[in-house]
Amino acid sequence: MVQNAVKELCGVSEKLTDDLDAEQLAAATKHIDALAYPLKPDDIRALLPLLPQDGDTAAGLNWSLLHAIEAAPDWPMWDLLADQSNEWVRIFRLRLANGGFHPPA
Repeated sequence: MVQNAVKELCGVSEKLTDDLDAEQLAAATKHIDALAYPLKPDDIRALLPLLPQDGDTAAGLNWSLLHAIEAAPDWPMWDLLADQSNEWVRIFRLRLANGGFHPPA
């Protein structure tokens, strides 16, 4: 079950990018601040699609999502990290590799 803060964040925009207006950025910040930790797998599955393909940071909000996802006890979820054309997926995979974590063979 996805927590309300995640549902609300997903309602701000299809992707979190620097193109968000001030109202959308404020709403996204509010919902990220309201996330309950640790994130559950369903939360992670809902949040990852918010990260844009090109690695846009959305004024740093996407780094907050990355850190929240990485802190989840069920992370890594390798099935979510298959699309290596996505810059955020590459960032997650690099950070995992740097920590000694590799996808199952």
